[in-house]
Amino acid sequence: MKRILCAFLMTVYLYGADYNFGGTSDERHKEMVEHLTPEPPPLSWWDRPYLTGDWNGGRSKLARDGVTIGMSYVADILGNPIGGRAKGVAFAGSFGLDINVDIGKYTALKGLSFYTSVVGRTGTNLSAKKIGNQFPVAQVYGGQNIRLNEFYLKQVLCDEWILMKLGRLNGGNDFLQSELYYKFVNNGFDGNPIAIFFNGPFTAYPNATWGFLFQFRPYKRILAKLAAYVAQDDVADNKYHGLNWSLNGSDGTLLMTEWSYQVNQLKTDTGYPGNYRAGYYYFTDSKGEKFLGGHYHGNSGYYFLIDQMIFRQGDPKEERGLTPFVALLFAPKDRNLLPFFVSSGLVYKGLFPSRPKDYTNLGFIYGKYSTDMRQAQEIAKRTRMMPVPSFGNQPQNFEALIELNHWFQINPWFIIVPDVQYIINPRGLGTIKDALVIGAQISVTL
Repeated sequence: MKRILCAFLMTVYLYGADYNFGGTSDERHKEMVEHLTPEPPPLSWWDRPYLTGDWNGGRSKLARDGVTIGMSYVADILGNPIGGRAKGVAFAGSFGLDINVDIGKYTALKGLSFYTSVVGRTGTNLSAKKIGNQFPVAQVYGGQNIRLNEFYLKQVLCDEWILMKLGRLNGGNDFLQSELYYKFVNNGFDGNPIAIFFNGPFTAYPNATWGFLFQFRPYKRILAKLAAYVAQDDVADNKYHGLNWSLNGSDGTLLMTEWSYQVNQLKTDTGYPGNYRAGYYYFTDSKGEKFLGGHYHGNSGYYFLIDQMIFRQGDPKEERGLTPFVALLFAPKDRNLLPFFVSSGLVYKGLFPSRPKDYTNLGFIYGKYSTDMRQAQEIAKRTRMMPVPSFGNQPQNFEALIELNHWFQINPWFIIVPDVQYIINPRGLGTIKDALVIGAQISVTL
């Protein structure tokens, strides 16, 4: 099996990482420093943390010099044997490369670092090609080419009680996220609750825009974030390859804040960990016509994210147990496609004692289309308005889905996730059959 696996990995290596690769970059690079800075222990290729190993000592030497290099590959292979517009199978793959340089190693500017990342993606979109639903079933579809992603300076002060980032940033790496969301394959969960992307130009891996983030702790259990991003609606267009560096946002500036209360996450805490977050965002120059007439200038929304472990199994250090989560997003219904969105789920780490690093995951999504838009669509349908307005003349109600998967941690660098999704009322039209999606995700840390 190892020979077959190795041959497969070498075949897919060159193809165009997932949201998890971008969203947890700080944690990943800290782990790399901890592993590589001391002399790494000799391990077989199967047991080491990275498939490509230590590069004959080169990777650990770079880490001691303040340079860490991460690579990851993720592939989604999914098909819909039942429902949708047509049956089919699709593949999407994503390769990510990122580099972190600790500038404080070379200068008196302690805590200053530089980070950049490049993404290569390939494949097709099963949701668009065959199913016809709103929330993509494959989380690594989007931006199917080679592109520059993030490119920024980060300054950490006061023992990480203050953090600042300036440069090309992913808003989705800074806000509206949890590691629990990465355990799912559907893009409605993975990375960020997807409604915000339909309501304004919010960026997430693999797309970045100019921005500034200020993060601080007013209290040891409270984390506060304030940010400003250029709100450019075409920044993700493939033709730019991530190099649309315009400072003139079509929707002005995205101003965003998020406040988190972190439960039982200090080193001395022994209780069940949890996160309680609330956030608000505002697009300063978003403008257009409301669904039922009139004009608007500016757009906004707010959200609540909650996750709380409720059951622990075994040693607290292993973090085995059950953690439910819920994300609630709200926006004005007179101008936004999805003014109400909820994603929720159960994530169980180490359900089986023999597999303490596996995850078993069950999730649910419900996205409610704007009732104002629905009224306008019904009017357009009755009057046979031609040409149809930008929101069409087919009334939309809601789309929902259920996802169940099991995250098999085969070894430290290889993960297989068999996955089942059931798409309910695709695109909210009532004319597309509910779809069953089955397949798997494969993830390799290189």
